[in-house]
Parts: sequence; C-alpha cells; structure tokens
Amino acid sequence: MSAREYGYVRPAVDIRVIGREHGQTQRVYFAGSGSRYGSTAGARSGGDLWDRVRDGARLGVRSHPRVDRALSALKRDSDYLTDLTRRARPYLHLIVEELERHGLPTELALLPEVESRYNPRAVSPKSATGMWQFMPYTGTQMGLKQNSWYDGRNDILASTRGAIAYLRELHRELDGDWALALAGYNAGPARVRAAQRANRAAGKPIDFWSLDLPSETEHYVPKLLAIARLVREHTAHGLDMPPIADQPRLEVVEASGQIDLAEAAKACGVPFAQLRELNPGLKRGKTLPSGPHRVLVPAGTGDPLRTALAKAGKLGGSGLAATEQRTRTLSGGS
Repeated sequence: MSAREYGYVRPAVDIRVIGREHGQTQRVYFAGSGSRYGSTAGARSGGDLWDRVRDGARLGVRSHPRVDRALSALKRDSDYLTDLTRRARPYLHLIVEELERHGLPTELALLPEVESRYNPRAVSPKSATGMWQFMPYTGTQMGLKQNSWYDGRNDILASTRGAIAYLRELHRELDGDWALALAGYNAGPARVRAAQRANRAAGKPIDFWSLDLPSETEHYVPKLLAIARLVREHTAHGLDMPPIADQPRLEVVEASGQIDLAEAAKACGVPFAQLRELNPGLKRGKTLPSGPHRVLVPAGTGDPLRTALAKAGKLGGSGLAATEQRTRTLSGGS
C-alpha cells in the first residue's frame, strides 16, 4: 500500500525530543515575504490572542459523548491550559495568521497541541517529525524539501503552510466535513473512505462518529474538539487560562544567497542558540546552497540583518520557494 493510501501523517505518540525549547521572546511580529501582513499595526492592541481563536471560524462538528469524556480527562489537570499557553505562545500568532489568510477555522491552530505539543523538533516512532508531524512522503507531496541540509517538516513557517494545504485538500476530499478531514489527517484518507464504504454497504451512517476507525483515530478527533471546547469555555469549567498578547512574534528575512545562522545572529544581535531554535529545519546552521534562503528571527531584529545582506549584495524577498508555490497551487492561488 502506498504512503498516500496509508496516510500522510502520523501523530507524535511517545515523542522523542531533539534539542530544547527556545526561550521566550519579548514583543515581536511576523512578516511575510516582502510585506508585513501580521505587523503590530494590524494586531489587536492589548488583546488576547486566545480570544481571536475563540472568535474565529469553528470546525462545526456536532457535540458527542466521546468529546465530553475527552473534556473530562483534560479537566483533571488543573494546570493544563496554563501549560498549553506556554507551549503555544511562540508560534500561535503565526499559525492563526496563516489559517485566517486561507479562510480555515482558527480552532485548527490547536492541532499542533495534539500532534506534537507545539514542538517543531518532535519526532515520532514512525518517522513523522515537526510541529505538524509530517511523514516523509507527505512532506514531499506538500512541497517540503528534505535533504542533508534542510528538512522543511521542521521549518516552522513552511510546515504550517504545508499543513494548511494538506488540511484543505482533505476537507475537499472528505465531504467538506472537518471531523472526517481530521480523521484523514490521522489515519489517512483511504482508511476513512474504506470505513465509509463499509458503512454504506451495511446501510449505516457515514459520519465520523458512526465509522469503524482505528482506536487512535477515534480518540484523536474528540481530543482536539475537547481542547477547542475547553479553550472556548474555560471559565465555565473553572479553569484559568493565561492570555497571549495578540502581537506577532516572528519575522522572515530572505536573501538571494546562502545565510549563515551564526553570522545572522551577530547581525541581528540575538544569541545564536535562539536563532538556531527558531530555524530547526536548517541541519547545518546554514540555508541550502540552492535555497530557499530564508530565516525566522525575533521580530524587531530583522532590519539589521537585511542591512548586512544588502551590503553583501544578497538581500532577497522574491517569494517563499517550493512550499508557498505548492500551497498556492492547492489553494487555488489564494
């Protein structure tokens, strides 16, 4: 059975963590290629980014006792939402911006919590890696390069765009139903279609809750829905949820030639270790010789690096290479 038929993505069960989580950064923003589509000018001054998740488009999946059970399990840990906030804080704004830009439910910003606990270096026993837990074949299909220099599955921005492209593809393929799309993300679309065929032949409903799917998948979807519900209704459940400032935290710097992270760190005035943690896809501390020549830096530190690149004749900004091209193709150019 091909990797496409088996399923693109596997969840990060028993994750092995390589490296350590980078330290918290202060007020930062995220800039897209050639424009600052998430700059502080567009942020909700003083607002809570979690409110943006709560107020955004929802998955639209009906309630079910399996979600209630998953919610009860989450509530047993009184610190769960505090820990979730700590894990999500460095990346949540970037993810929400990308989801909104492509018109997807903001509740999908919680999917990396289920997959990897927002760890861009997470590795599963089945060779899925990154915050969105792409298998090698899936990453390639979604335009994420993988070679001795670079693994786009660990690239925070590229993998987020790849995951969005894949989720949109699954949503279209699986009846426009987000519960089925999420099941496909976990078990593979072929497994979901096979379960639907079996139910149809037996005269049974073909919605997610009626399908005979792997136990892992039957727990996976309710868990995400339970997390989304807890984020929306934390007060009603007696849990505290620390706010996250609705301000972008990262920006992209692009060059026309190879970027060395050590030199970039000097130009930005940030520790090399921090820049390395923001760019876990770069295996050798440099961008690929053939590109893309793109690095994430704490926002507010990018201009000195751009100045240094301009002096070296390497200032770029001509697009985001394979993953963005693939994303635009899948999303119809949006």
